[in-house]
Amino acid sequence: MALKDLFVSSDGKPKLYRQAWSETSDPLVAEARSQTLAIQRLQLWLRLAYSALALAALLAFWGFTDGHSIALGVVGAVLGCLALAVVMVLRTGIRNGRHNVEAMLEILEARSKKERDA
Repeated sequence: MALKDLFVSSDGKPKLYRQAWSETSDPLVAEARSQTLAIQRLQLWLRLAYSALALAALLAFWGFTDGHSIALGVVGAVLGCLALAVVMVLRTGIRNGRHNVEAMLEILEARSKKERDA
């Protein structure tokens, strides 16, 4: 079974749970979905930035302690500072994106509750 079979039916149309997202007429639902996907992509980059930060810390430690070239330690420290800055930016973006999606979902929930009550 291919990965494509999980998301696409035999006639080439998206399966039901994906069809509901892709064929909505509400732009707020589409925007919430696209921001959720963007947050997931940012989380991937955040994991990579954490890995780069760990490698830079190891390089700095190795360069400064074991009698190796001090230049390796300096390079590790500089890369570590850059990776830390990237981590901070990504974490802020993910946090703000989650707040945006939560606000959109609250609006949609209030809207659907109003439609049910009417």
